[in-house]
Amino acid sequence: MAEKRKIIMDVDTGSDDAVALMLAMLDDYYDLLGITTVNGNLEVKLTTENTLRMVEFLGKQDEVKVYRGADLPLVSTLLPTTPQSLLPIPRREGESIPEGLHHAAHIPTPSFTIKEQPESAMVWLIETLLASKDREITLVPVGPLTNIALAMRADPRIIPKIREIVIMGGASERAGSKSMGAEFNAWIDPEALEIVLQSGCDITIVPLDATFAAYLTEQDAQRIRDIGSPEADMVASLVLKYGTAELLAAQKEKHIPMHDSLALCAVQFPEVLKTVECNCHTDISMGFAYGQTIIDKRPGSTTPRNCRFALGADREMFVNWIIGILEKKTARKGA
Repeated sequence: MAEKRKIIMDVDTGSDDAVALMLAMLDDYYDLLGITTVNGNLEVKLTTENTLRMVEFLGKQDEVKVYRGADLPLVSTLLPTTPQSLLPIPRREGESIPEGLHHAAHIPTPSFTIKEQPESAMVWLIETLLASKDREITLVPVGPLTNIALAMRADPRIIPKIREIVIMGGASERAGSKSMGAEFNAWIDPEALEIVLQSGCDITIVPLDATFAAYLTEQDAQRIRDIGSPEADMVASLVLKYGTAELLAAQKEKHIPMHDSLALCAVQFPEVLKTVECNCHTDISMGFAYGQTIIDKRPGSTTPRNCRFALGADREMFVNWIIGILEKKTARKGA
C-alpha cells in the first residue's frame, strides 16, 4: 500500500468545506492528522461546531481531532470603517446569516456529542509541525489564512517543516466574490495571506479561476446520490444546497463549484489544475483592491516565483475523483 499523505486541514466549515472534509476522511490516500478551524464563512464557534458534526457523522471521532483557531482576522476588522467591519466579520450566531451558501448556522446533521480539543489551533499546529520530519506535512487551508499566519509568526521554525501549502483562495481573471477584485478568503484576512505568500513555502493557490472551471451540475449531484450511501447522500445534499444560493441560482445553467474540494484533490492529483509559476501578492493597502491577489503577468518578468497559481482545472477529472471516493467507500462497506 502506498504511503499516505500527511495533511492538516484548516477550515471555516460551511457547505463546501464540509464536502472537502468528508472526502479527506473517506479517502485512504490522506492521513488527516487533525483539523483546525477559523473564522470565515461564520464565526469560529460555528465553524468548529460544523466541523465536529462532520467528524462525528463519519464516525471518525477517535481518529481525527478538531482544534479551534482564530476568531478574528489579523488586521482587517480593527478599523470600524473597513468593509470587513461593516459586513460584519465575524458573522455571529443569531445575526443575519443568509441561507444558501453555507446552511445559515449549522450543517444539517444529527446533534453532535464530541468536543473540540483543549489546545488552540495555533499551539497545536506549532507543536505538531515541530515534532514532524522536515517537509513531511502538507497544509490545506480552505478558509482565511489567519491560523497559519499566526503560527508562522509565533514560531518560524515550522516553515521548513511544511511540505506544501495548497490554498483555496484568491482570483485573477475571474471577478472577486467579495469586492471588484477580492475573493472571500483573501478578502477576510489579506494580511494573513500575504504573510504566508512571503514565507518561502512551496505554495499552490487554487483560486476562483480554477474552482469555477471545475464545477458540478445538478446531474452530477444526482449521480452522487445514486451511489446510495449515507455519505454520498450527504455530499449530494450539500452540493445541491450550495447550488440554490442566490449567487449561483442566477446562472442560466447551474454550475456549482465545490471550491475547497478542488484544493484537496490537487494535493493528490496536481494535474487536475492548470497552473502557472508566478510571483503573487495580496493587496493590503485598504483601498479599492484590498484583498485582491495580484500575479505578475509581465512578459519576461524576473520577479521571484513564490507559488503555482491555477488559472483553470480539469472538470471531468475532478468530478470523477469525488464519485470514485464515494463509490469505493460504498463498495468496502458492502464487501
